[in-house]
Amino acid sequence: MITTVTLNPAIDRAYVINDFKPNKKYHLDVDEVKITAGGKGLNVARVAAILGEKVNATGLLGGYSGKFIQEELDKLHISTSFVRINESSRIFTAIVDPLNNTETIVAEKGPVVTKKELNAFVKEFVKILKYSEIIVAAGSVPKGLPKTIYGDMVKIAEDNNVKMIIDASGSYLEEAIKARPFMIKPNLEELEELVGYKLDSEHKIIFECKHICKQGIEVVGISMGAEGAIFVTKDGAYKVCAPKVDPINSVGCGDAFVAGFAVAIYKKNNLEKAFKKAVAAGTANVIEEKIGYIDVEHMEKFYNEVKVIKLD
Repeated sequence: MITTVTLNPAIDRAYVINDFKPNKKYHLDVDEVKITAGGKGLNVARVAAILGEKVNATGLLGGYSGKFIQEELDKLHISTSFVRINESSRIFTAIVDPLNNTETIVAEKGPVVTKKELNAFVKEFVKILKYSEIIVAAGSVPKGLPKTIYGDMVKIAEDNNVKMIIDASGSYLEEAIKARPFMIKPNLEELEELVGYKLDSEHKIIFECKHICKQGIEVVGISMGAEGAIFVTKDGAYKVCAPKVDPINSVGCGDAFVAGFAVAIYKKNNLEKAFKKAVAAGTANVIEEKIGYIDVEHMEKFYNEVKVIKLD
């Protein structure tokens, strides 16, 4: 089974407004408002489930927002094992303007987690290792949790021979790398933040990814939007070119990317096929209005159009 961890889930609200301008009042039709259970890990879970895999979602949920998120996951028949917290889960709002190709994001920071709630989550995490082959931990971290939280999970998973994929940023990613997860997936901006300088060439990107791999990471995947992705392993570097499409909503594309990769690895596909499925899933997401959603037929079509180039 694939398990996803979402420590800071949210209600995702996407408002589709053509030619959006500030200081104006908009009255939207129902089809212009998309409300879903969100957070990076939950987006991964949803896409993996669409791809036909049995998925468990865990993490922290609280308040009315948490109740709504749970109900939405139940509708999708996604198994869950969340730990309940006292404070309410957050709300994430995106205003998508297809005409001007812009996205305005308003993201709440989320709840403060107590030590008792953290300890309850750690106990639950240990339990899920018994039935998980791959665990994807993704997204922001609420207040009250240590910067080592992702790294701590990686160490526990490694002791139980469970592969972990980490999609995080900043100090949380830095600490996770020290624990040597199977894969990390920063975007280019997050990688630049990690290494501390502008990566304005493929050579620089690959150099830094190779350095990370030498620290014990098997796969570093850098998602690069319309340009596809760069993957680096101990055996080489690969440029994965995405098919050209007309983008509608890029929110959740990185999560679909991770889901495509995780499903491929779970099915024992080789790495090059996993690279292609990651980029195909991310591309399938960008042509959808929903956040963290793909059409399987679109993904299969894009998979056949994705090109993998061995760089060295």
